[in-house]
Amino acid sequence: MILFTVLLVLGSCLDRIDIPVLGVDSGDLIVDGLITDEPGPYTVKLTKAIKVDDSRQVGEPIYAKQITLFDNAGNEEVLKQTGNGIYQTKPGGIQGVIGREYFIRIEMYNGNVIESLPDRMDPVGEVDSIYYEFESHQPADAPTEYGYRIFIDAHNATGSDHYLRWKFTGTYVVETLPQYKLCDISPCLDRYCPLLCSGYAYVNGELKKGYAYNPKTKMVEYTGVECTCCRCWVTPREDKPKVNDNQISKNGKFIKVEMGYVPINYYTFFEKYRVEIMQMSLSRAAFDYWKAVQSQKEGTNSLFQPVTGKIPTNLFETTEGMGVQGIFYAAAVTKRQIYLDKTTHKVYIRSPQDCFLREGAMGEDCRTAFPGSMSTYQQPADWK
Repeated sequence: MILFTVLLVLGSCLDRIDIPVLGVDSGDLIVDGLITDEPGPYTVKLTKAIKVDDSRQVGEPIYAKQITLFDNAGNEEVLKQTGNGIYQTKPGGIQGVIGREYFIRIEMYNGNVIESLPDRMDPVGEVDSIYYEFESHQPADAPTEYGYRIFIDAHNATGSDHYLRWKFTGTYVVETLPQYKLCDISPCLDRYCPLLCSGYAYVNGELKKGYAYNPKTKMVEYTGVECTCCRCWVTPREDKPKVNDNQISKNGKFIKVEMGYVPINYYTFFEKYRVEIMQMSLSRAAFDYWKAVQSQKEGTNSLFQPVTGKIPTNLFETTEGMGVQGIFYAAAVTKRQIYLDKTTHKVYIRSPQDCFLREGAMGEDCRTAFPGSMSTYQQPADWK
């Protein structure tokens, strides 16, 4: 079994999904790309497939001589390399248009050429509403857990039988106290070891704000620098895609489709939690791809996990060379958001406590404190 990483790109946002894939050879080229009807830049990422038991989380980047994006109206654009195996269109460059078809051509340095099949951008419809149901759960040996089960009502484009994908994204703001980082040596038996980014340091045995250790002078000096790793916006990674088709809709409408779950705890509701649902139109080829990914992700948690199968791809080689997997596709998108906060449903939220019995936020760098999530100190542009 081989693991490859899918990066969906919407504008400048990257969304990673770790996918166990059956029937993919280690070393295969993995292509991940998307064009939408939102303003670019659009991104194509090239990596090498790795085995599931590989200690690395992401395959090595692969570099192309040139990647070109085409549409069926005669437009084309050469993508520019912007990172390790990452290629982007220009801001203000080619723009996705509903009804047009798009494909890419990848020219490798060894002469191999890879293309994607043309993928049509279909209309997308709308997310009509987002709503929730409050839930509680009593574990056998732990305090009661609370959360919100998220649902949507949505509809397809008028007169359309197009396929859809929904993407649930949760984002919350946190504050941590990295000056209270527990020391790695003899934790709980020693004093705190404040992180450099905290803006704190010990002065005469007391934690002082605005001080930092200077490696050049090997002394603690007053800098006046504020904490740079205390406040972050955290977005848990999507664990699996969710797709649907009109076979289980009613007159193009989807009612009470479950999107995900929001746990209520000290950090998720430190201030407020934003739920965003993105609805994306899919061609049949893109639907088959994401349906297969969804099925394999669901199968990993099932006693009836399939033992054979392969994720379909719309990529092919025009010359002999390495194997290729992944997808490049076109999707129109629409979004809807709601915010939840401590007043949405009042419950007692227990404050964390460290081994010194200090209550409050953890003593960690907020950018690395939440594994399985993307954390940034930059506030989202559309945060309300």
